[in-house]
Amino acid sequence: MDWSQLYEQRKMTPQEAVSQFVQDGDGVFLGGLAIAEATMKEVIAQAKRGEKKGLTLHGNLILNQLPLDDPELTPDKLRYKCFFYGGYERAGSKYGSVTFVPLQFSSFARYMEQVKPEVVIIPVTPPDAHGNCNIGPLSAGYNPAAVRNCKTIIAEVNEFLPRVFGRELDIPVHRISAFVEHHQPIIEYPASSPSKIDAAIANYILDMIPDGACIQLGLGGMSNAVGYGLKEKKHLGIHTEMLTESMIELIKCGAVDNSRKGFMPGRSLVSFTLGKQSQYDFVRENPALYFGPYEYVNDVSLIAQNDNMISINTAISVDLTGQACSESIGFRQFSGTGGQVDYVRGASYAKGGKSFLAISSTVETKTGVASRIVLDFPIGGTTTTLRSETQYVVTEYGCAKLWGEDLPTRAKRLIEIAHPDFRDRLTFEAKKAHLLY
Repeated sequence: MDWSQLYEQRKMTPQEAVSQFVQDGDGVFLGGLAIAEATMKEVIAQAKRGEKKGLTLHGNLILNQLPLDDPELTPDKLRYKCFFYGGYERAGSKYGSVTFVPLQFSSFARYMEQVKPEVVIIPVTPPDAHGNCNIGPLSAGYNPAAVRNCKTIIAEVNEFLPRVFGRELDIPVHRISAFVEHHQPIIEYPASSPSKIDAAIANYILDMIPDGACIQLGLGGMSNAVGYGLKEKKHLGIHTEMLTESMIELIKCGAVDNSRKGFMPGRSLVSFTLGKQSQYDFVRENPALYFGPYEYVNDVSLIAQNDNMISINTAISVDLTGQACSESIGFRQFSGTGGQVDYVRGASYAKGGKSFLAISSTVETKTGVASRIVLDFPIGGTTTTLRSETQYVVTEYGCAKLWGEDLPTRAKRLIEIAHPDFRDRLTFEAKKAHLLY
C-alpha cells in the first residue's frame, strides 16, 4: 500500500487512538517540552474517568497544560515517572501522580531499554515526499530512544513543527499505528534577559574562553549573558544539549564556524532548542545544525574530543567543599539531574577544557535573603555534581578554581566569592566544622 493511503487509513481522533492502542497497565512515553497535547489530554481524561487503569507515563518537563495536579488523578489510575521537573510536575508531585526518576541524560537510551514503553505518544511533522515524519527540534534528545524501544507509536501531526536534520529523527509512516492531526503553534519559551549580576558573572568566564573554543550553555539569563558576550571571539564551535538564543546569534554573526571542533567539525551538534518562534524558524531544515539523541550528544567521550571544550551550567547551591546541588531544595525535587554531569566530565577530560558552575551569590527565599554558598545542604539536598569533579565556581564576586585543591583551600576560595554579608558567618561555620584552621 502507498504510504499516503496508509496515512489516510490510520488517521484517527485522539479518543479513537487512545481507546484502541492504550491498554490498562501500559507504559506510555510522552516525551517532554512541547508534547502531543490533544492526545495526552485524552489519556489523562480516560484515566481520570477510570476507563484506563494502572498507566505509567514516562517523560520530561512539559510546557503544555496537563492537569497533573488533579487530586482525582490518583496513582492507581496513573503515575508519571518524570526525569526532569517543571511547574506542572512539581504541582502533580503533591498528590503522588508525579514521581521523580534520577537520570543523567547520557543514560537515557539505557533507561528506555529497561522501561520499554508499550506506547509512545509524540508530536511529529507531516510526512515528507518519502513518507517520513520528523521528530523536530524540541524532542530530538530523548524521543529517538523511546521510538526505538516501543511497540506502538501514536503520532500527533503538527504542521507548525519544523523539520530538522539529525540522527534517528525520521519515522516512516508504516512504523506509526495512528495519526492524530492537531495543528497548533509551538509553545514559545523566551529566555530571561540577563541581569546585572548575570553580566558580572559572565565577565569572569568570558576572559577564560579562548578563540576556537567549543561551548555548551544551559538555560537562563546567565548563559545568554555569556553567549552574547562571545560575539567578538573567533572560530567557536557548538556541542551542547540546548541550542540557545545567544548561540544562534553567534552563528549568525560568524563567531561560530565550528572549524576547530575535534568531533563533527563544520556543524553545530545539539539535542534540542527551546525559545522564540524565530529560533524555530532558524533551525528549520538548517544544514549547519545536527540534532542528535542524548546518548550521542551527551556521550562524555565524544564531548572530550573537542579541544578547549567549555561547559557552563548553574546550581541551586554549592557547599564549602565544592559539591553542587542543582536540582532539589531539601527533599523537594525542583528540576532534574539532566546533562550537567555529562558536560562537567566531558569538558574536564578535553584538552584545555574548562567546566564552570555559575551562580548568583544570594537568593530570595520565603524567610529572606540566603547565601547560595553554604556550609552544607539542607536535609535531603541532592549532590548533583561531585566535589571531586567541580572545576570552577563563579559568582558576581569572582571565580574560584577548586579542582585539585584540598578542602581548606576550597572553603577559603568559596568564601571569598560569597556575598560579603555572609562571609563572616561562613568562616565561623567552616572553622567550627574543621574545614578551616
